[in-house]
Amino acid sequence: MNTKLLSWVLITILFSSFSWAQTKTWDFGNDTTTWPLSSGIGNNAIVVDNLGLYPIPTNTNFGAVNASAATFSDGFTAVNRFQLNGAGYSTSGGFVAMPTQRYLFLGIDGACTVKLWFKTGSNGSVRTMFVTDGTNTVGSATSNANGNADLVILETSYTGGAGTLYIYGDASCNLYKLEVTGANVSTTLSTQEESLLPTNLFSNGNQVFVNDVITPTQINIYSTNGVLVKSLNTAEDISFTLEKSGFYIAQLSSNEGQKTVKLLTY
Repeated sequence: MNTKLLSWVLITILFSSFSWAQTKTWDFGNDTTTWPLSSGIGNNAIVVDNLGLYPIPTNTNFGAVNASAATFSDGFTAVNRFQLNGAGYSTSGGFVAMPTQRYLFLGIDGACTVKLWFKTGSNGSVRTMFVTDGTNTVGSATSNANGNADLVILETSYTGGAGTLYIYGDASCNLYKLEVTGANVSTTLSTQEESLLPTNLFSNGNQVFVNDVITPTQINIYSTNGVLVKSLNTAEDISFTLEKSGFYIAQLSSNEGQKTVKLLTY
């Protein structure tokens, strides 16, 4: 092989490697243009710089950004923190892979590596951060465990196809930076609300109907304050009753994807 051809092949391989190694970074700790100091995002889900933020209906302080300097083991330093201000699910019902409150979500087009710099929300406390696909835990890391301290770097690999990833904690944690490498990120509010999941769920009075079930589907019904009120798994169309009138959030998850549906019973 002549020298020019060899050089061209090497350049092509190198270019291809860089093309597939794209990285999207959210620097909560230093990028004050994108993440200015604030008391929280309020009660409505929003997307900031291709990152979805899903709050809790009962307070407004999720997503607060304020001063809290930190220096991580890899040399990354930050002056501010992004506060979750609580767990991503009702702690009375135990861990769930599909969060219902206080979480980040992002749409990706394939396999990727997720890296998160975070700190426990209470110095010295044991707190865990999770990355899930809504059905399974992709990765997790815990502060003040296995010899580490308050400041932790979570790095995990997602090997699935296009879908939505969720990032949240089992209690209050502070986020400093988030990186996704190897996949394109494209997040809108519809990323969180809709998916390829064909199953539909709707209410009529106090009856809830589940239609177009193709594969086993996990259904979790939550009150607006994040309490799990009903959980079931079905492989066929069904209906059930919610005794108390009010607003509910239904989370559906199967191999086809995930979906969030708002319900009103009366």
